Amino acid sequence: MEATMRMPACYNVLSCEEMTYTEGGANATMSEAILNWIPFIGWYKGITAIRDYRNANPKTWLENGIDAIANDMNKSAANAIRDLGRIVWVTASCATGVGLVVNAAVILL
Repeated sequence: MEATMRMPACYNVLSCEEMTYTEGGANATMSEAILNWIPFIGWYKGITAIRDYRNANPKTWLENGIDAIANDMNKSAANAIRDLGRIVWVTASCATGVGLVVNAAVILL
């Protein structure tokens, strides 16, 4: 019996570092983290992150959402700065009546 492995013609071997770019899971860079402290960018990125998490976890997003963001913030200092900027601007927009309605519409639709 022959013990050779045959790969398709288009097969490429990737290193662990390259897998970060294909699978996701890369930590935030400091420049990306600081950009999230700009009001509109932080609000937009934060509200879409909530919406995407809700769509990915429709039954448990309220129960597990805080744990998910805490786990993300624990990965690196840049992630913590990025997530704090998003939290600040989403919370600030919720403090106004109009912002609360807009945020709810974006998250729930």
